[in-house]
Amino acid sequence: MKYEYQPTMLKTWLRDNKDMKINLSIEDINVEYKGELEQLKENFKVVKHFPIESFSNWANNLSRRQRLLLPNLYSPELKPEIKGKLLEVVRENAKSEKRLFRVLVDSLYQTCDLNELWKIVKLSFELHQERLNKRFTEDQAMKWKEFLHSANPVHHLAVQSYKSEKNFLEELESYYLTDNFPLYKLVLMDVFTFADENFFIQEKGLYKKYFKSATNEEQQKMAEGLIKNCKLHNVKDLGKMIYERLKTYRRKPMLWNKVGEDEKKRFANWILKMEIKDFFGNVNTNHERYQYWKKFIVNLEDVIVTDNRSTLIMYFSDVVVMEVLGTGAVYVYTSSDFNRYFQKKIDNMLADREKYQNSYYVPKEVRRPELMDKYLTVPGGWLTHTGGWQDKFDYWLYSHLGWEVDESALLQKEAERDKDFFDS
Repeated sequence: MKYEYQPTMLKTWLRDNKDMKINLSIEDINVEYKGELEQLKENFKVVKHFPIESFSNWANNLSRRQRLLLPNLYSPELKPEIKGKLLEVVRENAKSEKRLFRVLVDSLYQTCDLNELWKIVKLSFELHQERLNKRFTEDQAMKWKEFLHSANPVHHLAVQSYKSEKNFLEELESYYLTDNFPLYKLVLMDVFTFADENFFIQEKGLYKKYFKSATNEEQQKMAEGLIKNCKLHNVKDLGKMIYERLKTYRRKPMLWNKVGEDEKKRFANWILKMEIKDFFGNVNTNHERYQYWKKFIVNLEDVIVTDNRSTLIMYFSDVVVMEVLGTGAVYVYTSSDFNRYFQKKIDNMLADREKYQNSYYVPKEVRRPELMDKYLTVPGGWLTHTGGWQDKFDYWLYSHLGWEVDESALLQKEAERDKDFFDS
């Protein structure tokens, strides 16, 4: 037997309603769909410029659904009278609407307003705590209570997430805070000020990510935290990244002006030690000249390598010493004379290196002969590497410059400085 489908009921309906006209509206596919929040934001762009009376009428006549969305419109940069009215409406709404708590928290994390909006978040929690706690475990309820009673909410979240047995971000998510909110960055920056070395090692990817996109002030804060809390040779890759961006305090003083004196000197000393080691390491780190100059690293302020990595310029507080990798004498200039006659060439070279660091263009380097002038050296400051030169250098540095040249004493000075740094 053969069966054939017939839409009987549809045919009957069409027969009985043949005179009915159906209004068709064809959507314009070129018009983007806008949800209620997007429409509210667009309206707000206009009404926030209204006189306060007109804005009040607009705010007071919003639907319940729209009022629940109001915290998403808040910004600390709004005009004072508009901001005040918006907060007033939100505050009144928070007294009766439990659901507003979640929206308020998101707005707090988005605006980082730990003043006015923070007060309303706390008010909402206090008024609806019993009902809100039904959605939390006992542990979560206690966490939220402690958080909302903390004097410094950012630091509180930083400490809790740092101490948690959970993953750093996982702990913050229990407070509804995820890494797409601006407040997350503030919390992370705070953690970097007190975290121990293990945290920097475990979260080095996170550190690199935020350091590269941070403002200079944030980078300084991150750098200071790393220097304070880590042995730099254990976080070498992070230290090198800091050096690539900030150089040293002597070379880029404005990039270090918010870092403590001890921290920036310790970092400079560490990076300069590596620079010197790398310079002589092209031949051999047992090179006699490396073995000689490394004892003075504790007093170094800056190092520049130039002339196809054959010339090393070492800056001390009183003099500038130019050493060579191959054949050639050491030139010792007073700092003032070197700055007057040669530093401009060095500055221009460093500026070009920075300008073209991501380019195929290789900037011209200052060549050693451009920095050689026996008549400008400190009297007697033209030193040659002839037999027993180390003792001759020691004697001259001690007798003419008053330097400490005993290696044991210099190492002791470095050890004491590092001990004082970590004990402080």
